[in-house]
Amino acid sequence: MNKGLDMVSIKIRWNNIRIVAGMAMLSLFLLAGSASAEPPPAILKIDGNEQISGIGTNCWKVENETFRLCADYAGIITPAEPLLTKSPFTAILRLPLQVPPEELEFSTFRVTDENELNKVKGAAYVAWNFEPKNWSSYNVPLERESDINLSLEPGLYVLNVFVKWKEKGDVSYGFLVQVYEPEAKITNKVSSPEVKITDKVSSGEKTAGFDVFLAITAFLLVITLRRNRRK
Repeated sequence: MNKGLDMVSIKIRWNNIRIVAGMAMLSLFLLAGSASAEPPPAILKIDGNEQISGIGTNCWKVENETFRLCADYAGIITPAEPLLTKSPFTAILRLPLQVPPEELEFSTFRVTDENELNKVKGAAYVAWNFEPKNWSSYNVPLERESDINLSLEPGLYVLNVFVKWKEKGDVSYGFLVQVYEPEAKITNKVSSPEVKITDKVSSGEKTAGFDVFLAITAFLLVITLRRNRRK
């Protein structure tokens, strides 16, 4: 499970007995010492850059066992740092298993700070709230790797992928993508989902530069006048 999440509900189905428990998450939680019960992540590649998915709600078969462990998360879990791109673009989705899934749903929805559930500074993952009516769904083939052509307005987007394998279980993957204006130029490294983008030098920067120029000119003029007086 992902680090930095506040709450999670664990559901266990074992020999037709279902146990539901809610608990606070302060660090990585391993149930019964079985890390293999967590699904492996998926990968999204855009413009040559890759992002490892967040892992959300899932039911996954425990290795060498006949039962599955299920975990419910509030919202969609994504990495905190978004992939940067301009629209339109092609997103290459690569699933972790060699076997093609029996179900695959791909959706996008735009998010703002109001959608962020866990506001933890420096967290590696972010949980996002969403409204189903704001989702845009896409048809994706039942294959391990797919090219998905997207055309999105500038903004911050969560890409949610629900996948189900017959033998292993199902999982919700989350990715985070920042779409910027086509003419914009990125001027600094992204340190949070709020990406700062500018295309030209602002008027304030121009004014500051002009003020420095005037100050230097005035200083040189004063020196010249003093020398002339001494003569």
